[in-house]
Amino acid sequence: MLLRGGTVTTAAGSSRADVRVDGEQVVEVGELTPRPGEDVVDATGCLVLPGGIESHCHLDLECGLGLVTADDFATGTRAALAGGTTTVIDFATQFHGETLARGLERWHEKAAGKAVTDYAFHLAMTQWQPSFAAELADMVEAGVTSFKLYLAYRHSMMVEDDEVLAALQASAALGTTIGFHCENGRVIDALVQAELADRHTGAYYHPRTRPAELEREALVRLGVIADLADANHYIVHLSAAQSAREVRTARARGSRLVAETCPQYLVLDESAYGVPGATGDAELAARTAVMSPPLRPAADQDTLWAALADGTIQFVGTDHCSFTLEQKAAADAFNTVPNGAPGIELRLALLYTYGVAAGRLTPARFAAVTSENAARYFGLYPRKGTIAPGSDADLVVYDPAPRWTVRHEDLHDGTDHTPYAGLAIQGKVRDVFLRGAHVVRAGEPVADLPRGQFLRCGLPDPTIS
Repeated sequence: MLLRGGTVTTAAGSSRADVRVDGEQVVEVGELTPRPGEDVVDATGCLVLPGGIESHCHLDLECGLGLVTADDFATGTRAALAGGTTTVIDFATQFHGETLARGLERWHEKAAGKAVTDYAFHLAMTQWQPSFAAELADMVEAGVTSFKLYLAYRHSMMVEDDEVLAALQASAALGTTIGFHCENGRVIDALVQAELADRHTGAYYHPRTRPAELEREALVRLGVIADLADANHYIVHLSAAQSAREVRTARARGSRLVAETCPQYLVLDESAYGVPGATGDAELAARTAVMSPPLRPAADQDTLWAALADGTIQFVGTDHCSFTLEQKAAADAFNTVPNGAPGIELRLALLYTYGVAAGRLTPARFAAVTSENAARYFGLYPRKGTIAPGSDADLVVYDPAPRWTVRHEDLHDGTDHTPYAGLAIQGKVRDVFLRGAHVVRAGEPVADLPRGQFLRCGLPDPTIS
């Protein structure tokens, strides 16, 4: 196949070029002449991007009380493909009492034969046990080199500071990395109990019990511990301007820290939580925005965009954790509403519209934060994350011309709503290729999608910017 006439855009820059694919790999990039019998795809007027890499999603995740996310690996990865993402890195999860190996085994069972993107795993730990220090090495052998711990969710997943130190020391010895959910779980718990005591149960109170100061405090506390251990670490779903400033300070002093943010913190804001005392449809709409960390004031967005542009924040995941409206409505108070929102399909479109088209990101930076930086940090580069001879032919043709408005009925996930409904979008994913297979045509996934492959991750590159 020859992809002809487009503007090939990677983290290194943009240029008019053709891309030749042989089998599953890119073999040539440049000014190329079609060969007899070669399938030619016209990309004139479009960007040709490396397939997107989703660094943060939760597919087929059990969430307690019998709840399971609305998207499994079949629906979630199909939506990802439709949005230009060809690799997802999901959080395999070790639940209390399980070994790390059992957590990973269960996620292989969930994904195998269902995923239609390629996929890798982080390993989320809902507790820290001394035995895990030895088990981390087994995970590296199994192709998992990134882990996760929670500084929030007291009484279920939160770990204490001494456990953070032990985990980081074990990870540093292997050269792996740990991602952290940074919020102060103890203070959040106290604030939640105070609001409930005042009979404040609506979604309006969700952000008031998880203020940005508690993200910043946890991030700074983590940084002190991680610097003591000289350990790679990263912040998942960074949400607030004050947190971005702390990341900039930490990186300037040489901390082995990188950061991820999500589209919701770049384009949505806390007005989504409505007003106190809301009921009916208004309260349900507010519950769709219940995620942790919560949405922040709109004034934070400029700082986050600037941090994404200047290398303070290195990549964008979605934290796709989808629930149905029925699941959201069933909770009796804001603190029991299932945490999370869908977004895996709209990542590239939102970053292009409100980043590139708005003048906040260059096309090259767009390619870096949606693909290459995640590939580098999670040990998948150069197989993934770029367009070069020898890389997988994971290619996205993004047409910047269409203008459209987000409606959930036009999306491909397994839930029944989107928090981005009504947003104006510039451009559209037109074609997607996964290892050379043409899996999205004219914006729609093909009927018979090939199965995705499991990717073994190498050690992280902490020098990304």
